[in-house]
Amino acid sequence: MEFEKIRSGAHRYVTDKDLVEIVRMLARVEPDARIASILNRNQRRTAHGEIWTAKRVCSLRSRHAISVYDEGERQARDEMSVSEASDVLGVTPTTVLRLIRLKQLPATQACVSAPWILRRADVERCMAERNRPATPPTVDSAQLALEIP
Repeated sequence: MEFEKIRSGAHRYVTDKDLVEIVRMLARVEPDARIASILNRNQRRTAHGEIWTAKRVCSLRSRHAISVYDEGERQARDEMSVSEASDVLGVTPTTVLRLIRLKQLPATQACVSAPWILRRADVERCMAERNRPATPPTVDSAQLALEIP
């Protein structure tokens, strides 16, 4: 049986690149404690096989030069959460999730159990479509008219 040799100066405890990218995406919208909760809910473990804590997420961010979450940064990028979108649309958060599932409202999610992020322009477009009055049916010459005496 053969094993790949570990390079000089490296060790076997390396965090998966896809996990680092997930943390990079989540760090834009969530603080470290919430990121740890999301990773644990998805049964993701550290390189040493341990559960995630806010300190471990902070350490991973530091090692990979990922900036910390800044309150208000998401709003500055014109991004919204499901609850914020539900307030704008005047519907419940469940309805917003249904619109996302039906692909009537575009949204992104870093991983399963992560919060959905919606762009303000998409939410406003959806609101305009929902508030647009239905056009009356056109007159069809093949259709018979019902005359009541």
